[in-house]
Amino acid sequence: MYKTCNHLPRKPLPSINTARQRGQSFLELALIIPILLLMLLGLVEVSFFIGRYLDIIDLTREAARFASVRDPFINAPISQVSCSAGDPFNFYYHTACIFSPPTGSANCSDSKFCNGLNSFFTVDPAVDDVLITVYTVTNWQVSSPVFPQPTGYWALSNNDSDTAHSDNWQRDCQGNEVRTTPYFTPQQINDTLNANSPKNKGLVAVEFYYCYHQVLNLPVVTNFIPNPLRIHAYTLMPIPAAKPSPTPRN
Repeated sequence: MYKTCNHLPRKPLPSINTARQRGQSFLELALIIPILLLMLLGLVEVSFFIGRYLDIIDLTREAARFASVRDPFINAPISQVSCSAGDPFNFYYHTACIFSPPTGSANCSDSKFCNGLNSFFTVDPAVDDVLITVYTVTNWQVSSPVFPQPTGYWALSNNDSDTAHSDNWQRDCQGNEVRTTPYFTPQQINDTLNANSPKNKGLVAVEFYYCYHQVLNLPVVTNFIPNPLRIHAYTLMPIPAAKPSPTPRN
C-alpha cells in the first residue's frame, strides 16, 4: 500500500516580466518626483508673489484715501518735512509716507521716512518708487496743467535721501528704461470717464513700483522670469480739493 504526502503549494517564482514592470515603475517614479517637487515649489513661490502684490495694492489704496481728503496745493519744502510730523505739511511726501514702515519697526532705518503703514516689506530707494499725480477734470476732460508742476508727476525717488537714484519708476528692476510717462495719462483718463459722472472733479493717482525678489529663488524659474521682478500697483481716487476753481492754481 502506497502512502501519499500532501505538500503545501509552492509560490510561483516571479517571472522576468514582473521584475521588469517593477523596475519600470521605480524609474517612472524617480523621473516624476523632481517634476512634482518643482511644481509644488513653484506654487509656493506664486503664493508669496500674490501675497506681496495684495499688500502693495492695499498700500496704494490707503495712500489714495489719505490724499483724497487733503489739499494737494499745500506743499512745504521737502527739507522741512518728515513722516513723523504732520506740520509742516507736504501733500505728496506725506502721501508717500503711507509706504514707510511703522514707528518702532526694525525697518525704520531712515528716521525721516518712518511712521507709515508698511509692515510687510522694505522700500528700496535704489529701485522702488512712489508716483503721485493730481488731475483737474473740467467737462469730462483733464485740464492742463497736470499737477505737480513742472513735471506733471511727483516721484519719491526724486525727493528721498538717496540722491544717486532718481525716477526709479521709469526703469525695470534690471535698470532698463521701460516707460517715460505715468500709467494714468490725461488721454487715458479722458477715455475712461463716464458721462453720467460729475463733469467737474479732481482725481489723484497713486502708483507704486516695487522690485519683488523671489523667496525660493528657483534656478529653473529664474531662467524664464526676471529676478527681481517689477510689481506695479495703482489706485485712482476722487480728490475734491483739485476740482476746477475760478482762481488759478499755483
